[in-house]
Amino acid sequence: MIEIKKHGIKTILVPTNFSESSDLALRAAIDLAQQVNARIYLLHVEPSRQVIDDPKLIQKQLAQFPEAKSVEIVPEIRKGKPHEEILRVQSERNIDLIVIAPHRQPGFIYTLFRSVTEKVKKEAQCSVLVVGT
Repeated sequence: MIEIKKHGIKTILVPTNFSESSDLALRAAIDLAQQVNARIYLLHVEPSRQVIDDPKLIQKQLAQFPEAKSVEIVPEIRKGKPHEEILRVQSERNIDLIVIAPHRQPGFIYTLFRSVTEKVKKEAQCSVLVVGT
């Protein structure tokens, strides 16, 4: 169950790695944001050792969701450890809810993203909604 602050949900953080799972999380966040008139922060975090992907990837992801035009979405790309940057943005932007999905690819990438989701669930100072399994 989502614990909603007294003032309701005004800010939603959606971490993305541009996977189908991330798309599911973004769709859920857009639906919720439309209902409660919330702003979405769409965050992609590149691991420290990698070159930052093309910033247009976020725009390509958003283009899949025409309904997103009715919601304020603030895209951002950061470098660092994904769970640390997610938690940093949660604190900096006073996020009310994080909507996140575990990665569904097998192997190392799945384990890495699943562990990011678990760390965020444990350490976040706001409610966390995990979309999918």
